[in-house]
Amino acid sequence: MVAADSAVWLVFLALTGLAPMAASNGENGAMPKFVEKVPNITVTVGRDAMLPCTVEQLKGYKVAWVQVDTQTILTIHKQVITRNPRIALLHNDHRTWHLQLKNVRESDRGWYMCQVNTDPMRYRQGYVDVVVPPDIIDKDSSGDLTVREGQDVTLTCRAKGHPTPTIVWRREDNRDIVLDAENTDMVGVENGVGVSPRRDGSPTVVGGASGSPASYREVKGEVLELKKVSRLQMGSYLCIASNGVPPSISKRANLKVQFPPMAWVPQQLEGAYVGQELTIECHTEAFPKSINYWTNGNGDMIVAGERYEPIVADSSYKIYMKLRIRRVEPQDFVTFRCVAKNSLGETDGAIRVYKIEAPKSHLNPSPGGEDRPTEGNSSQDFETVTTPASDTQSKDRKKFENFLYPKGMNDLTDYHPGGKNFINPKDQDFHQSRRPGFSGSTAKGAGAFTKPIAGILCASMALVTSFAMAFNNILQTGTL
Repeated sequence: MVAADSAVWLVFLALTGLAPMAASNGENGAMPKFVEKVPNITVTVGRDAMLPCTVEQLKGYKVAWVQVDTQTILTIHKQVITRNPRIALLHNDHRTWHLQLKNVRESDRGWYMCQVNTDPMRYRQGYVDVVVPPDIIDKDSSGDLTVREGQDVTLTCRAKGHPTPTIVWRREDNRDIVLDAENTDMVGVENGVGVSPRRDGSPTVVGGASGSPASYREVKGEVLELKKVSRLQMGSYLCIASNGVPPSISKRANLKVQFPPMAWVPQQLEGAYVGQELTIECHTEAFPKSINYWTNGNGDMIVAGERYEPIVADSSYKIYMKLRIRRVEPQDFVTFRCVAKNSLGETDGAIRVYKIEAPKSHLNPSPGGEDRPTEGNSSQDFETVTTPASDTQSKDRKKFENFLYPKGMNDLTDYHPGGKNFINPKDQDFHQSRRPGFSGSTAKGAGAFTKPIAGILCASMALVTSFAMAFNNILQTGTL
């Protein structure tokens, strides 16, 4: 560089027409000096750059700007020598000589010298670094790819820019990248690690592991290799190139994994009774997307109608099938099949519907007089009685109840499934029965109701005792 600088300096002297010795002897030995250094600057391609140069005591000397790498003289004193229209000179008061580069290109990268035609030459130089945002080279990068399940896949991404871009692979759905489907537990993996595959294929860990050694949040490197891919690795992969110069850029590679249909049934046996509404369910997976339908016991395809409603919902390569039977009839106690077909094969799943006894609906009047279903009684075994409308009607019903359902010894101990309410013995030493249409009596009314019961019990016991004595006398004497 010294030889090149000397050659440029001699050319500069020849152009200025000044003799170094004459210039140096004309001003009592006072020499020009630089106030500050020419800085190193970094500029993004397409923008403008400014290189400052300030010289004091210049007097009869002249300043020139030179592009060192190409040995090109750009300016001399107040004149622009180069024919490059993007070069300009800004000067003021015979002191400042600033070089302006407009719409900077990559070819402008390099060293620039601000020099004065003294002997020896005095100069300052700075470096212009032109940075370029990353750009992905499409012809050298992978696009959409379709493979069969179990094959190996290699995705490539190449980018240019200055500084050299860094390539990082990520999944668009933010799931982990699985490098080897056979050697990785892909269930429950949430946080991956970043790796940089070397040329020999061995990964270099650059982040924290999440538990599975072959599953990563991102992979660093131009080449992404996936071993024995499965359907779980299907999706869009993003190649992201960055070099610190905004903006970063990305390219999407959509990976499709083909496989024949598979089916499984959550419930293979379904019990139903005639007249019931029933829904059976089946799950399938396939790619390319499969054709899905239901068949009945005869193998005929089921179409939507008055009694049947096929329902299909898909998510990626997964399909959820349902068959709603609005009203089960005897001919529905057969084996239904869910069928899935695509270009690679077909499969089906079987669901057996068997008959069960219909549950009996029972009603029990609520305390307010409204009918409600209960177990143990048919809806035809009772008669609805409305709530009493007045106190007089209520008393008449209580009398009718006492006559129709007399209380005996067994009522005090036996369990009655008719809905009897038993009062706490500490409060009242009695019980009462709730009959259809009659609301429960209060403790006050029930207390008055125990007196006729006690009289009936005493009379019954006396009558039984007299009959027993008479029968014993007949056995002993043979006469009444």
